[in-house]
Amino acid sequence: MPRYAITTSVDITRANPNREDSDQVAHAQQSNFNSLIQGIGLRANVDWYFDPQKRINENGEAEWSWEFSVERDDIFKQGDNPIALLEKDLHGVPIIGNLTNTVQIDKSVFLTKGDGQNLWIKII
Repeated sequence: MPRYAITTSVDITRANPNREDSDQVAHAQQSNFNSLIQGIGLRANVDWYFDPQKRINENGEAEWSWEFSVERDDIFKQGDNPIALLEKDLHGVPIIGNLTNTVQIDKSVFLTKGDGQNLWIKII
């Protein structure tokens, strides 16, 4: 099963709040994670063993890292780029910005390229 790693400055904490939970941040974090899963799920079934992990990078900024796998090789390949379709599918997916992230999110979407990029994908 091919594996991928995502790093993002968008808060994708898997908070798993229940309906009675009044913590709006937890609901928003979970919404961002759900949006990411749904974007990947446009082409593949997603599987993961560990939830996204928050860390502080060398610039003092919060970032989330997460690894997942899919059932088929080359499912996101276009031309010579093995992740082109995944980058395309996730680019512009709406998010709830400015939760516990420390980088200002100007456009409330995942950006996989260009100015303001906030999500990076690689094959592992």
